[in-house]
Amino acid sequence: MGDSTASPSGIDAGGLCAQRFRSYEGAAIAAYAERLRVISSPLVGSAEAWQQCELQARRIFADCAESLALGRTKVTDSQIAEVMDLGGIRVQQSIHLTHSVRAGVILFDTVLDYLLQSIEHAGESVPERVAGYAPAVRALQQGIGRRLEVGSIAYDSFMLGRVREVHEQGHRKLAREIHDQLGNSLSLAMRQLELHELELSRKGAEVSKAVRSARAAILETLARTRELVTELRRPSVSGCLEAAINQFVASMGDSVAPVQVWVRGLDEWIPQPVSEELFLMVRECLRNAFRHADAGNIVVHIDIAPHEIQTEIIDDGLGFDVDEVRTGGSANGLAGLQERAELVGGRLHISSARGGGTHVTIWIPITEGQVTR
Repeated sequence: MGDSTASPSGIDAGGLCAQRFRSYEGAAIAAYAERLRVISSPLVGSAEAWQQCELQARRIFADCAESLALGRTKVTDSQIAEVMDLGGIRVQQSIHLTHSVRAGVILFDTVLDYLLQSIEHAGESVPERVAGYAPAVRALQQGIGRRLEVGSIAYDSFMLGRVREVHEQGHRKLAREIHDQLGNSLSLAMRQLELHELELSRKGAEVSKAVRSARAAILETLARTRELVTELRRPSVSGCLEAAINQFVASMGDSVAPVQVWVRGLDEWIPQPVSEELFLMVRECLRNAFRHADAGNIVVHIDIAPHEIQTEIIDDGLGFDVDEVRTGGSANGLAGLQERAELVGGRLHISSARGGGTHVTIWIPITEGQVTR
């Protein structure tokens, strides 16, 4: 939008639209809350849940207003760590993820209505209005989408943690029962045999082959019982991949952005060469984020299944132009990541924009006898 559309006060049409749009914030938030009440959403069922919901809605609204004023999409203050924490809070509030998804759809529709109103009487031609409107819509979509995405990761990870906790409690209980009941009974049986053997020895009688066999069987069962109890009491942590990533982050010191690492699934499902390549790729992404992103928060989420590995590295930093970097002097880093992904038969996707953070997705299939090429 050029100077020809400037108002007498020196504010261009985009600025006027943004001012008008900002004046609708209170009405938009009230309409959003009312629409949630109509569907009996638990997000407006308690003051705490609504306060958190309203805060995110106002941040998204502010991003839309800024994008409308600038004429380009700008998504800031994404607060990844806060949204990640919010996913766990939703579980504790007994609010299912589907309610957040529905709320996101309602928020998009509500804010979109007020965006249309703000540019309806801007006095511009249709192409100019569309050009100014599109960045704000993208900011709206990206703001809601990113929050739902990272929130769903946190929700799933928190639920997985709960399942693991219950699973481990069950294992510990079973270990106690085996130790206290079966172990004690076996020990008592062993003690009875020893007394029997001692009695036979006093009488000068020979211990029968059946008694010796029973003694050996009980000793073997006792040894296996101890192994089983030890195995059941061993924590079912995610394994060495998560530990290796956390160790690398710790080695970088306190000067780097906070990193939240979630790994779900079993490391045993990943062939060792693939696990090593994946660690190197995640490490390279983290190094790039530490050096260049100036991020406030970084999230690493690795989902391991028997047939595939899905990895996401997300930061809320400065972002960059992916095409520009691919053709510039810094292309070697991205090319190296791409090559490593291809070596294990996987795919790499990098989504980023200046001021919009970076989202790296790595997908790797798990096949029998898989080795790096």
